[in-house]
Amino acid sequence: MSAPERSARDAILAAVREARPPAVARVEAPIASPTPAGNGGISRTDAFSAAGIAAGADVTVCARGDVARIVDAALGGARSVLSFSDVTPSRECPPSDLRALAHLDALVCDTTLGVAENGAVWIASSNERLRAALFLAARVVVVVNEEDLVDDLHAAYARIDVRAHPFGAFVAGPSKTADIEQSLVIGAHGPKALSIVVGRA
Repeated sequence: MSAPERSARDAILAAVREARPPAVARVEAPIASPTPAGNGGISRTDAFSAAGIAAGADVTVCARGDVARIVDAALGGARSVLSFSDVTPSRECPPSDLRALAHLDALVCDTTLGVAENGAVWIASSNERLRAALFLAARVVVVVNEEDLVDDLHAAYARIDVRAHPFGAFVAGPSKTADIEQSLVIGAHGPKALSIVVGRA
């Protein structure tokens, strides 16, 4: 790099540094820790439910003993179901060819992390069938325990081990896009419906 090129580069970088706004402290998410009912606070579970519903998901909080029944209700009339959860078995599942999962009615899976700030759940797996089904199934049902909810993404990232699996994604609501003529399309590149079942001890 010649001296004139270097000086022009240095001048541009210096101008960028000078124009940079001052750093500000991170704003804490306005989500309270779980609180007793009636004291005016909002619980982490209620915040998660509200954010999930706002993102377009169906969120149900229930006793742990009722999770299997709620998952079955969320599946509706799904005939082909691929399950990675103990709460329900797979049925009429497509063969091992991943392309066949394009005709899958529903995927059921567990997660150990939900974020109250935005209603998202973290899905991480080394299983390529789960990873493919997460985007190809018409409906996805995710089961999470109430104690696995955290306040915000900062707390979520502190719990995630990115080396544990080759794939991970935060999922919040069904697939949505409005790229084409700003017309909202549901399910263009992912599930048409997302249901989250929160099991409470």
